[in-house]
Amino acid sequence: MRDADASQLSGRLLRVFITVYDEMSVSKAAERLHTSQSTVSHNLEKLRSIIGDKLFLPSGRGIVPSARAERLAPKVRRLLAQMDALLDTGEYVPQNDPEPFVIATNGGVLVPEVTKICQTIWREVPSKKLVFRELGTRGNAESMLGKGEADFAITPRPANFPLTLKHTHLFTEDFKVFYDPQARDPIKDIYEYSAARHATLDFGGSTKSIVQTFLDDLNLSRNVAVKVPNVWLLAELIRGTDMIATLPRMLQFSAFRHLDHCTLPLSIPAARFDLIWHQRYDDSARLRWLRDTLTRVFKT
Repeated sequence: MRDADASQLSGRLLRVFITVYDEMSVSKAAERLHTSQSTVSHNLEKLRSIIGDKLFLPSGRGIVPSARAERLAPKVRRLLAQMDALLDTGEYVPQNDPEPFVIATNGGVLVPEVTKICQTIWREVPSKKLVFRELGTRGNAESMLGKGEADFAITPRPANFPLTLKHTHLFTEDFKVFYDPQARDPIKDIYEYSAARHATLDFGGSTKSIVQTFLDDLNLSRNVAVKVPNVWLLAELIRGTDMIATLPRMLQFSAFRHLDHCTLPLSIPAARFDLIWHQRYDDSARLRWLRDTLTRVFKT
């Protein structure tokens, strides 16, 4: 087996490789890199000849990484982060940065806050492109941030953070019980709450909700009638029914503004929302600017 010549490697080839690895598609990688499929394929072929491995193998209509590619991926991520750090002068001028800021969150929950973020950034950089991506379950944050699919994530604090992620507190919100006053009365006590028909959010995760955890401690349960993936659909389903939903209070200003709410008859901690980023970008001047800006938005 011939020896690979590392001097032939370039940041461009490595970035193409990791993008194809993340997307498992040459066409999607080309779209993400703002280039053509033929350019991505050409770079892959060049990298294959240097590495001496096929790297990606056909699988049905798609591709899968080879065993060698699986071993290379984490090393390539570290190398690219180190290469990016070489060009980071410690100074950042957002007006000179053509790349969009990408933030992952569950936008339906954070509608007022997303609006504040846009207004604040555009006051300083009017032409800045902003991209908000749906986060889904909190467990998606590590993958999205690690792959560079988002600069930051905003999400309720999990029980434990992965070691690869760093975070800072943004704000705290109490829970309220939302209901349609035309269809039912407010909840009076924990037993009525437990017996009521509930509508809940479900982003696809397996973690038990904080509400259910505290009900379990009281040997109580909920009658969950429906689960949906976004708050707008949840609000529409509740309207005209006797169902209730337990959600952060701030939703009274957006999706649930046409419904009423009452106090949750259960003593649980307020929801703590955090700003999360990957540790490999902790020293990035670009992300430090955005982190400071986002923190300032929520403090005001």
